[in-house]
Amino acid sequence: MKRFRDLSIRTKLTVLLLIVSTAAVLAATLAFYSLLSDQYRQSYRADLESLAGILAANCQASLAFSIPEDAEQLLLSLRSRPSVITAKISDAEGKLFATYGQAAVGPETLSITHDIEMNGKVIGAISLQDDMRSIRAFSHYALLTLALIVLLVSGLIFFLAARLRELISNPITELAGVAEEISRHQDYGLRAEKHGSDEVGNLVDSFNGMLAQIDQRNEALRNSERRYRALLNQAADVFLLHDLEGRIIDVNQRACDSLGYSREELLGMAIADIEVATETSQLKTRYWQNLQPERPVTVEGVHRRKDGVTYPVEVRVGLLELAGEKLIIALVRDISERLEAEKERHQMESRLLQSQKMESIGTLAGGIAHDFNNILTPIYGYLELAMMKIPADQPVRDHLDKVYQAAGRARELVNQILTFSRRDSVQQSAVEVQVIIKEALKLLRASIPTTIEIRQEIDLSCPPVLANPTQIHQILMNLCTNAYHAMRETGGILGVSLVPLEISAQDYLKSLNLPPGHYLRLEVSDTGCGMNKETLDRALEPYFTTKSKDEGTGMGLSVVHGIVKGYGGGISLYSEPGRGTTIRIYLPASAQPTAHQAPVFQATVPTGSERIMLVDDEAAVREAEKAMIESLGYRVTAFSGPLEALAAFAAAPDQFDLVVTDMTMPKMTGDHFAEKIMATRPDLPVVVCTGFSELINQETARTLGIRDFVTKPLVRQDFARSVRAVLDGKDSE
Repeated sequence: MKRFRDLSIRTKLTVLLLIVSTAAVLAATLAFYSLLSDQYRQSYRADLESLAGILAANCQASLAFSIPEDAEQLLLSLRSRPSVITAKISDAEGKLFATYGQAAVGPETLSITHDIEMNGKVIGAISLQDDMRSIRAFSHYALLTLALIVLLVSGLIFFLAARLRELISNPITELAGVAEEISRHQDYGLRAEKHGSDEVGNLVDSFNGMLAQIDQRNEALRNSERRYRALLNQAADVFLLHDLEGRIIDVNQRACDSLGYSREELLGMAIADIEVATETSQLKTRYWQNLQPERPVTVEGVHRRKDGVTYPVEVRVGLLELAGEKLIIALVRDISERLEAEKERHQMESRLLQSQKMESIGTLAGGIAHDFNNILTPIYGYLELAMMKIPADQPVRDHLDKVYQAAGRARELVNQILTFSRRDSVQQSAVEVQVIIKEALKLLRASIPTTIEIRQEIDLSCPPVLANPTQIHQILMNLCTNAYHAMRETGGILGVSLVPLEISAQDYLKSLNLPPGHYLRLEVSDTGCGMNKETLDRALEPYFTTKSKDEGTGMGLSVVHGIVKGYGGGISLYSEPGRGTTIRIYLPASAQPTAHQAPVFQATVPTGSERIMLVDDEAAVREAEKAMIESLGYRVTAFSGPLEALAAFAAAPDQFDLVVTDMTMPKMTGDHFAEKIMATRPDLPVVVCTGFSELINQETARTLGIRDFVTKPLVRQDFARSVRAVLDGKDSE
């Protein structure tokens, strides 16, 4: 006969089922008695509550009309129920109205209280106290029966438990122990011991086979995890894995390096701890909850490192679902360098645009200079002819001298236009700044409203500075224009002062990085709206302006700063909102003497009698030049164009001793005309005149064989010396 250990699970289960069934009957009997006892207790209580309800209904009238004798008589009916040992009726205020019996002295009683109501209003209460003698009697009987059943079943279970533990329970317990050990230590190399060939033994074989497969799969997972971690750690971007609440679940090494935290620190943090620009709730509502699988979105934000430093980032956000949980994958890239590059690109584009504007201005300036010089040429010519005929002691001569000086200023203005457009070199000389300021303030006074008072404090004994007069004028006009804009609506005081100043090594002006020495301090102040600190810090930046697009380009103060720095000087700014602005310019003093360049008319000039060919397409210019040259004693033949002049020259090439030609003419430029003339007569000197030209200058003219290159407007005394020098075979100065 086979041992029970070798029997099949079915046989074992049959035997065990009989045993368990017997035990189940016993348990069911116990449950039945417990249920019956509970039901009996509930029924007993319900009966007692019903009795209390009946008594409450019958004593309504007694309580309502305050007849305690009727209530006590009613309570005497409880004698038929010996278990009720005490009854009490109380009114609505809780005062005792009627009683029955005596208080209980037993270990356990059942108390029931029922409200007495009349017309929906509580007028009192009745309470009953039962000694539960029948319940105790029932319980004693039930307990005695159950005790007998428990004793019998316990003996049977004790006998069967030993065999069950030996045959089935022990192997299963061992198997469970191995599973628990594996779960605790994650050691899938453990194996369960097989004790037989039954179903439990087969279960052990299957369990051990499953462990072997799990061990293989775990090794594969570990290899995959290592590859995954290696790829993440080698990624150039920060990797963050977090849930929909922003709690960080996983990171790569790049995240640790970028944010300055360890991996353990980051895994205990949330997105809110590193995200600066946007709150977690906004990220959740705006992005995370609306994500769809395989549809990532790209957003920008600002992250904060452990040391508190913030930097802009671009975040690629995607949705990942694992085991029914939605997670967020975030790939974060530091875009500081990209934004800086874009900023530099925009600045370069702005500078290129400004350069193109300046180039256009330069082209326009060249055209203005050419036309304006052609206009000035007849003014100079006829003015000088008029001055030659009027004696110096005549009053009108003084007026003509003033006109002559004004023409000289107009000529200088053209040079300033060319200098501004960078088509002429900036020449520096020792200049008296105080003289330029005085003249500029006269011009300024006529151009700003009288609501602005100009207060000047100019020290006329200031030493000269090595500078360009045009740029000094530009500095003052820029500063005063800014001051005017700050006060044009409210009016105010425009202050301009110029004083000499000596800076020592210990001077407080050391913040300007100026070496010790003698300086001139030009100060321009206003009582206008002033600037806040942010605006003041950027005031010297190129293209920065607080004015509207039509009022300023943001180049004024930056140009002033560049000019002053080029002179080796310094600039300081002070301003407060509502308290005006003060700008101080420091210019190094110069020991060179000043050179006064005011034009002075000279009646005595070199003359001659030679024959001169004059070519100019502008009739007014041609006539003025012809009259001026003839006033010098020369014989002049004038032509309105180069083709007409070439035809006359070809007919009689020996009739002329000198050719004076304009540079810019229709059909042929002056240099080409000169080449054709010199191809026929290499010995014939040619002088080229121009209001302005980018095609020729003094050096290129000499290279072509042209004897002299003269810039319009033609001044009689200068042109006379040039013509005489060319005819005499000398180099013109």
